[in-house]
Amino acid sequence: MDTWQDIARFGKKIISAGLTSSRFGNISFKLGNKIVITSTGSMLDELDQSKIIEVDLKGPCAQDVIASTETCVHRAIYLNTSFLAVIHIHSPYAVALSLIEPDAVEPIDGEGLQFLGSMPIVSGEFGTDLLASNVSSALKTHRASIARGHGVFATGESLVEAYISACMAEHSSQIIYLTKIMNYINRKS
Repeated sequence: MDTWQDIARFGKKIISAGLTSSRFGNISFKLGNKIVITSTGSMLDELDQSKIIEVDLKGPCAQDVIASTETCVHRAIYLNTSFLAVIHIHSPYAVALSLIEPDAVEPIDGEGLQFLGSMPIVSGEFGTDLLASNVSSALKTHRASIARGHGVFATGESLVEAYISACMAEHSSQIIYLTKIMNYINRKS
């Protein structure tokens, strides 16, 4: 079972892997009728118990004010899918591709094809019900979705699985981006 210490551990891993900048992103897991989630504005590589908040799964509660601004998105994912953990990152290659691709990022690398699959690109301003609805709908049939110009929502049955999905999302996005650059250079030559 995931714990607040696991959230802190994965926060450090996310930053050291370059998946996001310290203040951008959030991590959560479902615990019964609660969601354990990072607080708003927390630095992912400096998390302690005071930066991890428990909120109600079923709907807004008083703690939502200090929880991540993306709490409504995490809540919608848990209410509409069977996933038990969510990692949201602002990974540069995935965000860049979300501004280029029309509907989805389709991995071309073997691991991305095998373990991740298509990543739908959805719209909605961060922290809104529209984003929550669009992301949770996309994640009914996918492991990761990208909010256009904003970042990846990666999921799993545990924080380990959500972290692997987040890593795969950025790795596959980087491969696509680099391939597009090389194809562009080769056409210009």
